[in-house]
Order: sequence, then C-alpha cells, then structure tokens
Amino acid sequence: MSLTAEPIFQVAWIVDDIEAVEEQLDATLGVPRWTRIPDVHFAPEMCRYRGEPADFTVHVSLGWAGTQQLELIQPVRGRSLYADDLERHGPGVHHLGRTVEDIESAVEQATGKGMTVVQEGAFPGNSIRFAYLEAAAGGRTHLELFQISDGMRRFFDSLMTGTSGGGQ
Repeated sequence: MSLTAEPIFQVAWIVDDIEAVEEQLDATLGVPRWTRIPDVHFAPEMCRYRGEPADFTVHVSLGWAGTQQLELIQPVRGRSLYADDLERHGPGVHHLGRTVEDIESAVEQATGKGMTVVQEGAFPGNSIRFAYLEAAAGGRTHLELFQISDGMRRFFDSLMTGTSGGGQ
C-alpha cells in the first residue's frame, strides 16, 4: 500500500468564522452549497490529542468543488489540534485528507516513514476513523488519513451530487 496511491480526497481549513469562509469560498471557488454540522463533540473515549484523551467540540461545514471535498473546521471549545493550530497560525489551510481502506496499516506505514500521529479518533459508530499526521519537519499543513464506512461514503456522495436533504 502507498500513502500516495489515491488522490487527495479533501482540502480542509481551520477558521474562526465558518459562515464568512463559506461565503468567501462560494464567491472565489464557486462552492454553492455547504452542509454545516454544528457542535461535533469528540469525547475522551473516542479521540486522542498528542497521546492524551481529548475532549473538544467543533463546527464542521462540508462543500464540494467538482469532486474535491472541502471542509471547514471552527474550534468551539476544548484543546485540540484545530484549536492549537488556529491559535498558533491563525485561519488557513490545515490539512489534506486521503481515504484509506485500513487505517491501522496506513498509520503504521506513515509512522514507519517518520511521520508522527498528533490526533486520532473516531466518530460515534466508527463511521469515520481518522489520524492526523505531521512530518518530522513539522509545518502547518497536516495529512489526515481516514477510513470511512459505506454509509458515510454514501452520505458524502449525496452531498456532492446534491441529493441530500442537508443544508446549512
């Protein structure tokens, strides 16, 4: 397996005003529709940040530019990679996301190449399992590896094609 076998699935920004960035990306990239998911809570039993249990909440918004998923993340409360990076670097591109079939194998391969897991976890029901990695050289932009369930893939597909009942 190669970490670069599949194209980048997602480009994500950390923001301090999710609505304003939705409007800006609509105007500049032509993203006409966003699906906002407010108050996504990551509890300590489902997420770790820098090796410790994490407890935080974020607002998330998903949009599409063609087949490219765009994600906006606004930290709301608690310590997380998102909140710390927003405080340290301000708003901007945060990570590139790549889907993988086997998260454990992909993380093992990445750490074997010198990358470090900085945040990892799962959504309730394990519909998405994820790991954020940074290269030994550091930097602002992270790589997110995520394994998604068939149901979540169908949900993403419905958002891309506009067949979902989602909205802001």
